[in-house]
Amino acid sequence: MNRPSQQTLKSAFTRVAGAAGWKWSDDPWRSCEGWRGFVEECAEGYEMDYSEYLHDISVRDLLDLALNDEATRRADGFGEFQAAVQRSDQAFRDLIAGGPVIRPDEPRWWRRALPPNGGEEFVTDVQERLHVRLTLTA
Repeated sequence: MNRPSQQTLKSAFTRVAGAAGWKWSDDPWRSCEGWRGFVEECAEGYEMDYSEYLHDISVRDLLDLALNDEATRRADGFGEFQAAVQRSDQAFRDLIAGGPVIRPDEPRWWRRALPPNGGEEFVTDVQERLHVRLTLTA
């Protein structure tokens, strides 16, 4: 059972997600965990193709909507949620700092650059689609 603070945050998050068309995502902690998992996958060497990468990184777009929503910001538990997102954000910032910038004017910092390395499918697909070379993860 959720603590009351999580339920309040969950209600606000669910409203934000629904308004943005995210029908499958109604739990802020699950979305936060999805972002953390994605960052870890990228640190290890993202294995899937670029389309999957774009799909997977979109969870951060949703988190951004929630982090900037007034009602969500006032919800009990927001500080803990924000801190969890920020921990993964810092890890991803550190990771992409060594990667190629593909969209310098992109307002969402997490979409400006790619991780510097990845699995064979990701590296090959990025090379073919974006003409950007990444290092193959060993």
